[in-house]
Amino acid sequence: MERKAIILFRGFSETREGPAPIALIEHFGTPVVVRWISALKSLGFSSFVIVAQREVLKAVRALLDDADLGARVEYLPLEEEPSSDAELLIEGDFLVELGTLKRFVEGDYARGLHAGDRVLEKPARGAGRWVELDELAEPRHRPACVYAGDFKAARSALVRWAQKGVHFTSLLNTPLENALVKLLGDCRAVTPNRVTLAVNALAVPAALLFLSGRFLPAALLSYFAGILDGVDGKLARVRGILTRLGHLEHSLDALYEQALYASFALGLAFHSYGILAASLGVTLLVVDCFVRHVYNQFALTTGKPLKHYTPFDRAFALVDGRRNVYLIYVIAFSAAGCPLLALAAALAHVSLTAIVYFLRAAQHLRELDAKEGTAQLLRLSASPRRRR
Repeated sequence: MERKAIILFRGFSETREGPAPIALIEHFGTPVVVRWISALKSLGFSSFVIVAQREVLKAVRALLDDADLGARVEYLPLEEEPSSDAELLIEGDFLVELGTLKRFVEGDYARGLHAGDRVLEKPARGAGRWVELDELAEPRHRPACVYAGDFKAARSALVRWAQKGVHFTSLLNTPLENALVKLLGDCRAVTPNRVTLAVNALAVPAALLFLSGRFLPAALLSYFAGILDGVDGKLARVRGILTRLGHLEHSLDALYEQALYASFALGLAFHSYGILAASLGVTLLVVDCFVRHVYNQFALTTGKPLKHYTPFDRAFALVDGRRNVYLIYVIAFSAAGCPLLALAAALAHVSLTAIVYFLRAAQHLRELDAKEGTAQLLRLSASPRRRR
């Protein structure tokens, strides 16, 4: 069944060229109307009615009509009454954080408010529950709604909403990542996919430095590549366009991370640390692969990442083992002249992470089996029964 959304644009914003319709205001290169269509398509909507003044509709139509959006777009003058068969009604002059929008759409709400004013509405809900959008947002993403015509506030909110990581190293890297996003966000030549390729390209000289025994410069270069690795996803999110191709970034991340671990261990083995370094390195690679598989398998099975499942899992996600922590170990111990200890510390950290992840995943999946009755079905299938 086709899901329809009505997007109303009423306002204008002052720009250097004079008043401009909010629908066509660009933040990080993406017009507001395009940003709304992209967000709603990601939630399963495939039919849109753009409502605005006639001259604004003409400009919006000129922007959208030549593009194959994979969706049906209609245009309606502001003075005409839109149809009542839409699932969602949106005040398009505002921007709403995507996670908050998703919770509103999927929740039992009739109206989503910002400071008491309607921004989202489900016409079919009638006099159902009203909710302030900030109540649906994570604390770090509040305010969850901003006026798109306020250029400074809108850009600031988009950068803040783009923050996904909760690990302490993610928080350490955030100021530099955000500065790079603001610097590069309006440059159309710098795409998220190109940043991903740049990160993987930087991994090559980093790996060669590890192999040559120059551990501290290699670790510093690798850490900088890790900061850039946080920029590509943020760049996609602040622009409001998330592609399926972009998900391959995670595979490329795994490739260069494992290459860095292997080159570090081999570099230690080649430079007087021998078989012990090689053994620790192989073990680190194996355990890290296991951690990744448990995490991904849990998300595939439950539809929710393990690190967001319960308060304990969210707390552990602040300090679990991952690339940036291991690189901090390498930087610290290499600077102290004991690089082998970095490998030992990383192995200890990833092993603890593996134990916690596996036990927590097993516990949650067992509880789900019990809740869904699967455990009882299993018991019935295994219990001895007298033949008749």
